[in-house]
Amino acid sequence: MNIIIIGAGNVGFTSAEVLAEGHNVLVVENDRTKADSVKDLLNVSVLYEDGTNPKILESVIDEHDAELVVATLPEDGLNLFACMICKKYKPSVRTVATVKNQDFIIDTSEENGLGVDMIISPEVIISKKMFKLAILENAVDYESTHFLDLAIATFKIVDGHDIVGKAGMNLEIPETCNIVCIYRDEEVITNVETTVILPDDRISVIGNEAGIGLFNKMMGAGRENEEFVIMGANAVGLNIAKALDSMDRKAHIKIIDENPDLCVKASRELSNAVVVNADVVDPNMLKLENVGRADVLISVTNSDEKNLLACMASLKFGTGKIISRYLTKQYGEIFKYTGIETIFGYHLAIANEITKGLISDEDAILRMKHDGEYFFSVVTDSHSPLLGKSYGNLSLPEGVRFVTVIRNECTVFPRYDTVFEEGDRVLVYTYKVKRGAVRKLLGKKVMEI
Repeated sequence: MNIIIIGAGNVGFTSAEVLAEGHNVLVVENDRTKADSVKDLLNVSVLYEDGTNPKILESVIDEHDAELVVATLPEDGLNLFACMICKKYKPSVRTVATVKNQDFIIDTSEENGLGVDMIISPEVIISKKMFKLAILENAVDYESTHFLDLAIATFKIVDGHDIVGKAGMNLEIPETCNIVCIYRDEEVITNVETTVILPDDRISVIGNEAGIGLFNKMMGAGRENEEFVIMGANAVGLNIAKALDSMDRKAHIKIIDENPDLCVKASRELSNAVVVNADVVDPNMLKLENVGRADVLISVTNSDEKNLLACMASLKFGTGKIISRYLTKQYGEIFKYTGIETIFGYHLAIANEITKGLISDEDAILRMKHDGEYFFSVVTDSHSPLLGKSYGNLSLPEGVRFVTVIRNECTVFPRYDTVFEEGDRVLVYTYKVKRGAVRKLLGKKVMEI
């Protein structure tokens, strides 16, 4: 696919990096330093021009024979404008605009005819995930899906838990969820049923909100998290604080930022939160504000270095749970090296949302954190090898699991006796699987991931 990316900031760079894996990408950027960085580091074409200039857009759409345009400029309005101009010159081109401010998330239905096919807000996506992790005491990772409000959460097994030493088939999990896989160090285990659970294993679970919540309780939450400290009063920090404040249960919220203007804005918008104007990496301030007593610390500043330092200081002070975002992909490994694993990067949020925009809902693909780890869906038609067979009688290739069946707009979590029916949409999880083996199992070509 021929793709144009307008803007080479953090979001644009990450988008180009993700899409360059299997597509012909052209990046348009009028900042020489950013343009040169993309040219040096990525296998893409780069045009040093103004991506908001209608004449430039008309030219590159024609010369690049663009099929998709992704606008990632710093200003939300300019991204919407660029998409509309591109659509005007070539109605068949698909357009994706990235925005920071929720006010710019507009209706993109065809009826409106605004020229934008899809809007992505990494800030909104990440703030929703961080909020979920803040209230799921035992979860270390959380990923939403595009299937009937299902989500995937990962739970860490602590030494001494009563499920340690049990095989997967002997776990009494809630009916409204299903185990996807087990992470053990760098190993991904899909043969869940016969695997014995060990301390420090991470169990990945798919389910609806109720099912994920029940699994969280099964992991042994002593009490609900109540004390929350948020580092950063930007859009992400405000979104998380507002979500916490809107809960039915008790929540004591403190938000810290060194920018006085952002603190004033937060004070106006958050009636039930304490707002502190201070440097988030000042150890004396962290100690004074009793960060160590917090149940959850969430660091979402616009600096990877500050997020890392704030998290490390909080780790030393004994904060119950630490959650952070990072903007640069390479920082993911640095966070993990320090022992902080509940982290979210822009690259995965962008990858999943843009991938969704590239393909049909029928084949919807979800990329996970490990290389070669994906979810996708297939429909059981009249010619499917799955039709009429029970899940327990299938011979699944290593690295393949069927985790969910969507039947008549209802969700079924397959057990051994689940029989596949015509029209079932099966959500398939794979890890480093040979494509030919999956094609033989499903009886159809599997979309390139």
